Amino acid sequence: MNVKKATRYKSFRKIITPVLVMLLPLVAHAQLELYGKFNTDGSVEPIINYYGSKKISEKFAITFFGLVREKWSQALIGVSYMPTPDISISASAGIEHGQHLPRYSASFWLKQDQNTFLLLGELGSGYKNYLYKVNMFHQFSEKISLGVMDWRYHGLGPNFRYTIPKLESTIWIMPAYDHEQKVARCMVGYSLHM
Repeated sequence: MNVKKATRYKSFRKIITPVLVMLLPLVAHAQLELYGKFNTDGSVEPIINYYGSKKISEKFAITFFGLVREKWSQALIGVSYMPTPDISISASAGIEHGQHLPRYSASFWLKQDQNTFLLLGELGSGYKNYLYKVNMFHQFSEKISLGVMDWRYHGLGPNFRYTIPKLESTIWIMPAYDHEQKVARCMVGYSLHM
């Protein structure tokens, strides 16, 4: 019985994931991001992620998120609730590479004047299979913002962002210290808003 369920789940995942990846960005507000993690051993890990949302009412939206790494990936679908334009609460669930159990995510985003705050958590199978991301940013101008982030598997450090409005793109850099793995690293990224 479990083998049949696992086989059906794999078949469903093989069909639905490419369909969602291709169709959802066509009808939604989306962001595609490519960044590299530059490690002290000289290695560079490329990472691609995408996020999008489609409003279904004044206060609710369907959301999607996907991330692809060399050895791991995930895809999540959820809902966000925006009681005001400056507050967003979201929850999602989906799949991750190599697991038969779902992966879950929840986040809280707040904006006040030129400042933003994000608290995000993810949980997969197993007590060590989690991710957190906490950031605070201040937008100094249309093009420049500076923040601080604590991001599991990345580190704690400042994040400088330069936005190119005509291209609807942002270039960012984040030198960080990973307090779990006790190493310094730097992330450099490019985000395209669609």
